[in-house]
Amino acid sequence: MSRPLDTGLDQIKTLLLKMGNLVKDSLALSLKGFLEKEDVHVQIKSWSTTLLILSEEVEDRATELIALHQPMAIDLRTLKSYIKIAYDMERYGRYCMDISDIIHRFREWPPYPRDDLRISDLGDKVKDVVDYSLRLIETMDESLIWELSKKEAETDELYVECLSLLADCSDCDTMTIVANLLTIRYLERIADHGSYIAESITYATTGKRITLR
Repeated sequence: MSRPLDTGLDQIKTLLLKMGNLVKDSLALSLKGFLEKEDVHVQIKSWSTTLLILSEEVEDRATELIALHQPMAIDLRTLKSYIKIAYDMERYGRYCMDISDIIHRFREWPPYPRDDLRISDLGDKVKDVVDYSLRLIETMDESLIWELSKKEAETDELYVECLSLLADCSDCDTMTIVANLLTIRYLERIADHGSYIAESITYATTGKRITLR
């Protein structure tokens, strides 16, 4: 027989997955906007605000369940993890908004003069990290944690590679360096929050605290 607490937990998970779909749309559109120099800031800002509202709803619902149902240890861990994951989702959206804000504020900058700056590849890897984090929330399958960790490590390597190229680009316009530098930093931070979500899932399912970074 299902407990009212179980129903509440399922409702929170549904909210998190709803946030996840919005995150995927935000990341795809913000990257497209940056790479194609298209101002998509208004839309991304709207989605970011929605993610913030949903994050607060998750926290409110989780707090209410704790207050009303005296959850057991595993349920309490799950609720605490859901609150933290909702914050990570909100940060996903905020960094997507930050990416969209670059073209919105700067409008234009000269193209990077060579073809070795793999920002599009970095974006694809970050999308993979986000996808893994959402699958983790949906399935609670711990085997996905290590796949996510591996992909996040690949994003770190590519981030450092891009960072070095920008630092050594003596013939780059200053605005070009700034725009690209900000973008790769925001992408790297999105991938970090994917690791935080994996850590929260581990805590919820096992009670163990791990660090993937």
